[in-house]
Parts: sequence; structure tokens; C-alpha cells
Amino acid sequence: MRPGDCLVCAQYLLAGIDVDPECCYYHLGEDLAPGGYAWVFPKGDNKANVGLGVQADLARASAMEYLLRFLGHHPWLEQGSPVTLITGAVPTGVARGSIVTDGLMLVGDAARQADPLTGGGIANAMLAGKLAAEVAAQAVEAGDVSALALRAYEKRWREGRGRKMERNYRLKTRFSAAERVSHSFQRAFAVAALGK
Repeated sequence: MRPGDCLVCAQYLLAGIDVDPECCYYHLGEDLAPGGYAWVFPKGDNKANVGLGVQADLARASAMEYLLRFLGHHPWLEQGSPVTLITGAVPTGVARGSIVTDGLMLVGDAARQADPLTGGGIANAMLAGKLAAEVAAQAVEAGDVSALALRAYEKRWREGRGRKMERNYRLKTRFSAAERVSHSFQRAFAVAALGK
């Protein structure tokens, strides 16, 4: 995986913060999270997932350092109490080869199904899992789990949500990290974040 196709991420679940439970917050900025963004996703009961992702090849510090800096710039978040911490990497490229072979179908991060613009992947993985399960059931019933039989899953993915992921990847690669704070990129990001 190319470093430009990976977000390194850090996220706290913070408790004790005054956050609008109906609003998800996105923050873009080259100094804030180069090539990525920060988020605040309310979880109810004055809690929120607060994190960020930084494009791996643009990071000048660890994702954790960027997150602590982000919290330090927002006193209403800094006063929160960390409940959990999650760190990791999210592949934000698209699959270069087939996502099926004899007896195997890749889903989620393994299939590069996270959105290249937002890094979001839960809904995509759930959809891909449903498609894979439907194809697996048909393949097992037919007694054929060859790559040829399982390609129905890949075809359905690529013709549906996968087409949107390819489009978002082209959009991401059209903008440099510095341009990702532009209004043009922010519009593209908003469309992707809203799931259009």
C-alpha cells in the first residue's frame, strides 16, 4: 500500500463534553491533519468520538500528537475525559487486483473498501459483507466456490458502491494536500461524507 493511500488515525471516546448530539463535526486543515481531517461524532450522554486521520506520507508527527494538538485548540474538547483510545491505519486506496479467488472473498479494509476521501468504511464493509454472503450462499448451494463463481460478488461491488469509491479516489488524487483545504475539495468531501 502506498503511504499516500493510507490514513494513520487516533481517536478518543471522550466523556463529559458539551456536544450537540445531532451534529457531526469535520475539521479540515493542512496543519491540523495533513491530507486528512479531524472529527467529532456525538455518541449521546455528553460523549463523542473525537479523532483524526493524517495521510501517512504527509505526517510530520504521530497521529496521537496531531490529536492532542487538536484537543488543545478546542477547550470544550480538552476538558473531556478519555474513556477509550483507538489508533491504527485505514487504507484509502482502491483495490488494484481482484478481491476474489478460489474459496475466498475479501471484504472491508482487506478489499480496500474504505472511502478514499473520508476513510469511512463501516457502511461499505456491511454492504460488501451482505453482497459476499449472498454470493457465498449461492456458490455453496451450487457446489462451486471457484474464483469464477465468486466473481459475482466483485462485479456487484464494482458496479455499485465500488464505482463511487473509484470516483472518490480520482477526486482525492486530483487535489494536493495543500489544495485539500480549498472550497472545491471541501465540497467534494462534504458530498462523500454525506454518502451521496
